Amino acid sequence: MHPQTYLKTFWRLELRSQVFVAMSFAPQYESRFKNVITPAIQSLIVDGRRLEPYRVDISKSGDSILTDISDGIAHCRLVLADVSSVGRDAVTGQPYRNANVMYEVGIALACRHPSEILLLRDDHDKFLFDVSTVPHITLDFTNTASAIQGLAEHLLARIREQRFINDARIQIAISSLSAEEILLLKQMREYTITTVWGREVKGLANWYALATSRLLDKGVIKLAGEFEENKPAYTFTPFGYVVHQAINSSLRKFEAQKPETQAQASPEEIEKAQQENPADAE
Repeated sequence: MHPQTYLKTFWRLELRSQVFVAMSFAPQYESRFKNVITPAIQSLIVDGRRLEPYRVDISKSGDSILTDISDGIAHCRLVLADVSSVGRDAVTGQPYRNANVMYEVGIALACRHPSEILLLRDDHDKFLFDVSTVPHITLDFTNTASAIQGLAEHLLARIREQRFINDARIQIAISSLSAEEILLLKQMREYTITTVWGREVKGLANWYALATSRLLDKGVIKLAGEFEENKPAYTFTPFGYVVHQAINSSLRKFEAQKPETQAQASPEEIEKAQQENPADAE
């Protein structure tokens, strides 16, 4: 599945306790994955769960591998990419980096905040201009213990800097909310992520019903079950709870501007003006 199609259809804020690893599958890079990258990731515990590396199986092909790449980038806790130089251009002598890895970095930068991405390399060549502002480090993979410690520290720093409110998905969801949806979310100001609620709806055009339907479509809320009266019971998704918190705490405030009233000229004033400026009357 093409990344754009996947992200429009299956993109959610629920993050798995994994780190997506983009790197070359060449045999000479396997030792760094097993001996440095994997133990560094597994040394971190987030929200009571140990992180695990997630690397797309090279044996997959076509839509299958594209879907797995998109899913991993969208739903892993972090994205880690080994962008080490893999060779030199035969004409210019300039270093180049793995094209497949850079493709995955591009997808990550399109849908994740830069604080959730870490680039690593083993060289001191001139870095790529377009990604120079993305967090990146240089590791000496020949010093295994030092490399593990350094990578783990930088991954932990990325996790600490994560702010879901800056996520593109959150910003898109907030900017597309209708007045009815905002009103409903504000009425639920005191609700937590575990709160389950429902309300009797009378009439299909009821504003509550319309707002609920839209929030369901956007993945802000989900059906949790039903009450004894056969009324549907709803709760926030993790994605939706972040939207809910933002609506109730950090929406930008504006002061409404009152339109200036213009006094209507009397017929006498109009006639006088036309006499003083005959060209305007033609």
